[in-house]
Amino acid sequence: MTVVSAGLTLAMAGPSWAAPTPSTVTTASTSTSAAASIPPGAACPAQVNRPCAWQERSERGVLGSAQVTAEHPGQLTLVRVDVKIQRAWGSPWETVASSTRLQYGSVRVSTPQVSALGPIVVCATGGPALQPALQSTTCTTPH
Repeated sequence: MTVVSAGLTLAMAGPSWAAPTPSTVTTASTSTSAAASIPPGAACPAQVNRPCAWQERSERGVLGSAQVTAEHPGQLTLVRVDVKIQRAWGSPWETVASSTRLQYGSVRVSTPQVSALGPIVVCATGGPALQPALQSTTCTTPH
């Protein structure tokens, strides 16, 4: 599902993929929660162009969220958030849900909610879309 609102939003459940550009966006599945609500209490330090990631757990599953604070409102900003699980001790981390948003100014995005067993991490990559060298990645600790 793709939503256009002062930018682009893409959500998917499944394997990793390359970040979209404004001119080419593809969808790997038909998720319905690309821009799920982000809790007002999610505390992230206001660090310019540094992504912040968090996860929310409920009886229905896990929701991964992220935000990037832009340097100025005219900056084209990209943020991608992934929910990753580890199915067995020592096995590789597997992405089970991912959302990406590209828009001008600061950006917040959430993944579709997933039900998963085992350790879970939420990773966010983001920063200025036109300056990949300034983008960075951060992850939560496994829960």
